[in-house]
Amino acid sequence: MKMKHSVWALMALCAGFLTACDSDSDNNLPNGGEEESVEKYIVAASGAEAIYLLEAENLEAGSLTTEGAPVEVETATAWLFPKNQYAYRLVYAQGNAGTGSSYKLDESGHLVEREIAFSITDRFTTYGIYGDYIICAASGATDQYDTVDVDKSYPKYGVTFTYLDTEEQTKHNKTIVTEDLLGNGERYTVSGIVESDGKFFTALCSEGFSPYGVWKNHDAIVEQLTAAGEDIDATIIKTEAGLYNSIGSTIYPNEVAVAIYEGTSFENPIILTDDRLSTATSRYRSQYYSTIDVADNGDVYVFSANHAGAREGIYKSDRPSGAIRIKAGATSFDRDYFCDITALSGGHSLFKVWHISGNYFLLQMFAEPGFYTSGMNQNTNRLAILKADTQTFTWVNGMPDDNAISSLGSSPYFEDGKAYMPVVFRKADGEEVADDPAVYCIDATTAKATKGLTIKADNGVSAIGKLHN
Repeated sequence: MKMKHSVWALMALCAGFLTACDSDSDNNLPNGGEEESVEKYIVAASGAEAIYLLEAENLEAGSLTTEGAPVEVETATAWLFPKNQYAYRLVYAQGNAGTGSSYKLDESGHLVEREIAFSITDRFTTYGIYGDYIICAASGATDQYDTVDVDKSYPKYGVTFTYLDTEEQTKHNKTIVTEDLLGNGERYTVSGIVESDGKFFTALCSEGFSPYGVWKNHDAIVEQLTAAGEDIDATIIKTEAGLYNSIGSTIYPNEVAVAIYEGTSFENPIILTDDRLSTATSRYRSQYYSTIDVADNGDVYVFSANHAGAREGIYKSDRPSGAIRIKAGATSFDRDYFCDITALSGGHSLFKVWHISGNYFLLQMFAEPGFYTSGMNQNTNRLAILKADTQTFTWVNGMPDDNAISSLGSSPYFEDGKAYMPVVFRKADGEEVADDPAVYCIDATTAKATKGLTIKADNGVSAIGKLHN
């Protein structure tokens, strides 16, 4: 697949003179004075012992195989394709540092690894793209203490942002304290990073009270627990050394919060809160999946899976799975907009969300009605289209039965109003092998899916992107 970029734009006014003076000059470049730029779809597919980056010309037909693939890597947690220039491989090594790498198309259009690898030493639980940066983040203890904590028993907790400059191939870290960020004594991590109007938006997700938070806010916590009828002794626990343990869940589950940052100083965010939804994230083990994204007009839609809906007592949220909006350029939630996805879907909860085009979003839903829990051992293989501005919800038709699907891709691709979702199949009863993974093309306006490219890969397909040189 090829696209053309004119190299004569700055000479347009002199076109007549160029023609008269040197009619043969255009012949010195291919295609009459135009450079050719190659672009290819990139498919991350897993073989028996490695992950392969495969090149495709078409996602709606044909087949690929991992055999003989030019690029092979050991492992990958996530793939990102900033500005369609690079393919970034992020590696999460079970709480430890993981070494990642990036790839590009060379001048001949061949996929090659770039010179500099990188290590995200502070791990990551969420990630996204902001300008030329890939930003990863994770929470943990900082090296900061309260001035009255002379024994340094209770470090403050916060978030470490690792930001990779995709052009310079450099890496930087910044740690901020997120204790009491909303004035309630709880500590926060972040989920999702999206850009609008030159700023980046991230959801703030409470992780309850750190040991520091319990120590600092002990009396207020006791008051809240008492009012809710909770067992204080079972909640506020001390170690054998007499220090407070953390409280691992928020006691304010009916609140959603978003921080707006400008630049990479990660200072002085604008913080927005709303009580119509619960936390804007989805969870799987330690990972926080983004549930915020941006429409083409710059409106930021903030979705909640309401993972606190399955909890009990003071930790339980009674909010639906839904969406609210921050209009382009605004610094507050749009109080006139509220989308109840639980009601529109007939009682289902959201798992993941991606923007397709315009105001269309692809929703990955729990197959069965009910509250979101952890995502583990639950069927999340149903897809839907939401036209967010009109709150029009439509189940995708034409997909395989959700019970026939082993997994959906973690990073689908979007182009020209269509979503391209990798599908990995379960082995059917009586069959020795499962069907080969395939890409399903989903039209946002019709919510119809059709089977496209198939990939012969032993362990599935996780991501699709596009690169140009």
